[in-house]
Amino acid sequence: MGPMVRILIVGLVLLAAITVWLSDVRQLSQPPTVATILPKPLVLPQVQLIDQIGNEFKTSDLNDTFTFLFFGFTNCPDICPLTLHKLANVEAELIDRGIDRPGVLFVSVDPERDTPTQIQRYLNNFSPAFDGVTGSREQLQPLLATMGIVVERHEHTSSDAYSVTHNSTIFLIGPDMDLIAIFSAPHDANVIATDYLRVLDIYRTRRTNNRTSL
Repeated sequence: MGPMVRILIVGLVLLAAITVWLSDVRQLSQPPTVATILPKPLVLPQVQLIDQIGNEFKTSDLNDTFTFLFFGFTNCPDICPLTLHKLANVEAELIDRGIDRPGVLFVSVDPERDTPTQIQRYLNNFSPAFDGVTGSREQLQPLLATMGIVVERHEHTSSDAYSVTHNSTIFLIGPDMDLIAIFSAPHDANVIATDYLRVLDIYRTRRTNNRTSL
């Protein structure tokens, strides 16, 4: 292979790499497709709950991380397993892209049935990296109220069983323990993964600009 051919091949490889890089930059500079970024992050209330291995969980445990937060219950027949499956796919896609995955926190709104052991068993069906928490209705209420979650319990007249209705939204919590973006249903793993990167890009740009203006 002659020198000119080698130079041409290297040039084509570099051109292809630059094209991919520019495509990624343009993609990240675009606004999210489905995610709604809050104009001002919403600070979460301080709550104390119990995680899936029985340890104490506090809102401050979300410090310094990005976390997808989802409310649900383990006896949910459709919305919860579908959403958690999507989040597991998001996790896998971000890992495939070589990007640090955010945490995923499942908050049970059915404390009467969802024990820590039950939550851990349930989440292991989707990803061993997922975390889950629960607490009494009184403990959960400040978090539910702040994030606009309405939970209703519906008794079944034919048995002692009951169902729980709740919001299907996925919330993105930032490293300052504040709500920064909302992902409304219907959920698509590829869209969520891409929007997550766009939200992070905008979030970090805002923080840099805020520091510069001080």
